[in-house]
Amino acid sequence: MTRRPLGGAALVLSLCAAGCTSHAPPIVRPLRIAASCGTLEARTTGIFSVMSSTDDRLLDETPAQSDVEHAVARGDGAIAYWHEQLLALPRVSQALGESDGYARVDAAAIPGVPEGAVSRRIYLLVRDHGRKRWIALTAYDAQSVCQEGKRDV
Repeated sequence: MTRRPLGGAALVLSLCAAGCTSHAPPIVRPLRIAASCGTLEARTTGIFSVMSSTDDRLLDETPAQSDVEHAVARGDGAIAYWHEQLLALPRVSQALGESDGYARVDAAAIPGVPEGAVSRRIYLLVRDHGRKRWIALTAYDAQSVCQEGKRDV
């Protein structure tokens, strides 16, 4: 009987089945959400999904609080607030002075996204070498964080 070598995808799947587990802490419900959704409401599942789709690359932009609020206020956006929510971003966290691979997020600002876009810019209020500041990242989940219905937070 001839054994065929595993293909790339099959090899990755077999290795993960043998012991790959994610040790990233879950994103927990925010303490509060400030939404700019018009008659719609912000939903935490959309916020979590957008945050989880970020590129681990810090953009060359240092927005001020007023810039972030203005971007979200244009519609279909939200700002969610935590007390140091851990978000797995190894390269970004290293640039921020963290040694464990996690950015400490106090707020995530998710502006609306133009129709047909495949990515968006989001902003995180993080600890940067002991001080708080807003950073910009690219996220690849382009869904709206607003939905019809009652508020889920």
